[in-house]
Amino acid sequence: MNLKKLVLTLALALPFAASAEDLSYSYLQAGATRVDIDDAGSENGYGFGGAGALTDNWHVFGNYRSYSVDVLAADIDVDGWNLGLGYNMGISDSLDFVGRVSYEKVDTDVFDANGWGLEAGVRNAFSKNFEGGIALKYVDIEDDNDTSVELYGQYKFGNWGIVGSLNFNNDGNELFIGPRISF
Repeated sequence: MNLKKLVLTLALALPFAASAEDLSYSYLQAGATRVDIDDAGSENGYGFGGAGALTDNWHVFGNYRSYSVDVLAADIDVDGWNLGLGYNMGISDSLDFVGRVSYEKVDTDVFDANGWGLEAGVRNAFSKNFEGGIALKYVDIEDDNDTSVELYGQYKFGNWGIVGSLNFNNDGNELFIGPRISF
């Protein structure tokens, strides 16, 4: 009788089983952003990005964001992008450690600056259809640096998904939401 219960329980749980193999490091995404910058208000924008797996543990990535902010009654266009190299390693059957290093660039109507970034975090496949993660990010652009925490989630429909992230830092917050295709 106990064996039948175990087999039934495993059979019912199988559709909800997830593994780190469900975490793709090859994808393209685009979407809307909402930034809330201290002393500059909230503004809408857009962004896109992607990543490509080089091996099972190494990937390249890049992102672009664009929005306008109102500073002292003047609209300032802000474009930011990064390119980098990432390393991912399985910690458990459904959990990956992710470390990244990146080149960072910010272009505005007022100044252009560049620098570098570091990121360390985890991604977890909670089920075949849902994954989430958290990362600690450090960005150093010329004379300014910032540390932030990013929460991330994706609901998947096969190769397609809806992805969202929320980045918290001392200078403000950023929300991103949009479609993603993984391959």
